[in-house]
Amino acid sequence: MIITVVSGKGGAGKTSVAAALAHILPRERTILIDADVDTPNLALALGLNTPIGREDWVGTVVAEYVGGEPDPKICPFGAINEDGTVNELLCEGCGVCVKKYPNSYRLKNIKGAEILEYRWGNVPLITAELEPGRSGSGRIVTDIRTRADRIAEEENRDIQLIDAAAGRGCPVIASIRGADLAVLVVDNTPTGASDAEAVVPALKHFNVPFYFVVNRYDLAPERVDELTEKFKKAGGKHIGSVPYDSEILETYPLPAKRILQHINVEEILQMI
Repeated sequence: MIITVVSGKGGAGKTSVAAALAHILPRERTILIDADVDTPNLALALGLNTPIGREDWVGTVVAEYVGGEPDPKICPFGAINEDGTVNELLCEGCGVCVKKYPNSYRLKNIKGAEILEYRWGNVPLITAELEPGRSGSGRIVTDIRTRADRIAEEENRDIQLIDAAAGRGCPVIASIRGADLAVLVVDNTPTGASDAEAVVPALKHFNVPFYFVVNRYDLAPERVDELTEKFKKAGGKHIGSVPYDSEILETYPLPAKRILQHINVEEILQMI
């Protein structure tokens, strides 16, 4: 059983909901995955500070200058300096320089992130943290999911809870692919609703049914009925509306009960 928590924007409350849901799942069967590799905060929300394992993820491709006549103008991203050396933070690894000057440039793999493993009690939590200046990609999310699959098989765990990245880009696609259920967190703002709505086509494309939670519903209660109807028509099932609560934002570990009391968790437990 794979459950992915998604939202259309950062700050919608996705990680808070994911951390709260972790408390209702049977711990001996569960593994947690934080796929928000730009800003992984699920461990923090669960009160974890120190990983038990670290490993470099060498999956970023950049160009390297190996000598010969430099041509800074060849790079469409401005990553080649006047002396021919490559600014790795600007390089996209497209290979144009290598194709044009194969004797002067070559592609190489460098560290793009660090894969981290935590333990929440006996529950594994797998995530990654990008190096500064590196962009998130579906590839690293796929890699940490593969690692989680291996641990789940070794420890006989059949439930995965994934905290996806915000938005609807490659890391999100890699997070929802193969999921059995998505929990969509809809922030009760015009932009939050619009961004959450943009995730729905991806869920439908991968045939992932979804429940939805309206977060901070009390900031504009007059919008809640409209939001609820919109996402019901899109195929979702409303399982809760969570009020704004400053204690949730300020307390770590996250006070899960303050969120769970507003969510019909039985709907999720019936699925597992």
